[in-house]
Amino acid sequence: MIRRSWRNFDFVLAGVLLLLAAYGVVMIYSATINTLGLENAVQRQIVYVIAGTAILVIVASLDYHLLDMIQHPLPVLKPFVLGLIGMGLIITLHMEQINPEDSMPSIGSFAPDLPAIMSCLLAVFIVFFLDRSWLRNIDLPLARLGLSALLLGAMAVAAFVASRSLPAGGLQANVVPYLVSLTLASVYLLDCLTLRFTDTLANPLYVLMLATLVILFVIGQVSGGAQRWLGAGTVQPSELTKILLIIVLAKYLADHEESLNRFATVLTSLGIVVVPMALIYLQPDLGTALSLAAIWTAMIWMAGIRFRHLLLLGGAVVAVLPLVWLNLESYMQQRIMLFINPSGDPDSYFNVHQALVSIGSGGWTGKGLTQGSQSQLHFLRVRHTDFIFAVTAEELGFLGAAAMIVLIFFLLWRIVRVAERARDPFGRLIAAGVGGLILFQSSINIGMNLGLMPVTGIPLPFVSYGGSSFLTLILGLGLVESIAMRHKKLEFD
Repeated sequence: MIRRSWRNFDFVLAGVLLLLAAYGVVMIYSATINTLGLENAVQRQIVYVIAGTAILVIVASLDYHLLDMIQHPLPVLKPFVLGLIGMGLIITLHMEQINPEDSMPSIGSFAPDLPAIMSCLLAVFIVFFLDRSWLRNIDLPLARLGLSALLLGAMAVAAFVASRSLPAGGLQANVVPYLVSLTLASVYLLDCLTLRFTDTLANPLYVLMLATLVILFVIGQVSGGAQRWLGAGTVQPSELTKILLIIVLAKYLADHEESLNRFATVLTSLGIVVVPMALIYLQPDLGTALSLAAIWTAMIWMAGIRFRHLLLLGGAVVAVLPLVWLNLESYMQQRIMLFINPSGDPDSYFNVHQALVSIGSGGWTGKGLTQGSQSQLHFLRVRHTDFIFAVTAEELGFLGAAAMIVLIFFLLWRIVRVAERARDPFGRLIAAGVGGLILFQSSINIGMNLGLMPVTGIPLPFVSYGGSSFLTLILGLGLVESIAMRHKKLEFD
């Protein structure tokens, strides 16, 4: 059976992947030659390629259905995680009330908050047990709607009474933690009556993904103004989040295949993506956050979303764009404004201009490897990562850049072919998510080099220098190969 499975291994896909990786090694060599601080970039990239090849083979040899099994829901995880969220909010409130000039608070200083923390845990677990014994069994939509309306009314009345009884200085500090506990439990109860989004917190893989992103805010290394690294800058959890989210979302959509015509199912799937998106945006990392949105779009399309639901969500996105714009980081706003009006800040537009000069000067066949003026004279910055496509176009010309694009689209075609031949929705959706991720990153990176997209830190898949992004995408292709190897129906001797 194992030998029979390896016959289905997509050797063409693997070959195209290695060609792209080799393309990347050559261009990284040309982009970093005689560059201080990047002397070993080529050697490190070769190590990534070798390690990635091993990962591809190992992951392909494993049955992707194991990823379905390890997501077996653990119901107790849901109140446990919500309780931790409440605890974190209460501790955060305590920290905000401390004078920054004071010394670091000791564990004993949190003793007054223990009753509020315990009340939060108790309230959450009460809702959990109510849900298991009663709420889950309510089948009548009218009953759920009525209870939801009563709960919302009670919350509104409580908020009104609290606002009317405020003393001159506002709420007492010792009352606020209890209000946090009550609000969290009420929101949990409302969710149990409506979308049931919190059911996703029973998925161990999803909780692990969120926990990794949250840990970054505590022990993550700050680099370039963003807190997104672990292990002295060697691991970027947000990159691994892309693949974990594909797996989690594939599980959810496959389990709810028959209810995808309900808008509530679509909203819940979107909620699964929005939570890690928000955590990644806060690092801040807008490019990776948008990658998660692209993954959701590809997978929900493959799952069969209704067109009117897609239009409704599109209209909602357009409606909230002004609010999103107002809450963007200033440097993100500057990049978007620079894309709209390049002449507004010529200094900031310098690197995009140099990329366009590089691409335009390459002609049909290019100036030759290591012979590009813009790259070799270091006019073009970050040329081995974000702007490696410009280096390719300058030194290998239009034909060399076109060959790279053809390889990427040929890789995408093989992924789509695997998705079409997958024997179950879970495998088909995983392949769709991986394909959507590669298509998004390729389009954004090449568009950025051509001045057609705002500048972001999204690398060109399998070509740009980097370990976390390269190995993450290799892991995704390993899953695609695992699906390809098992696309035929089970055979019995």
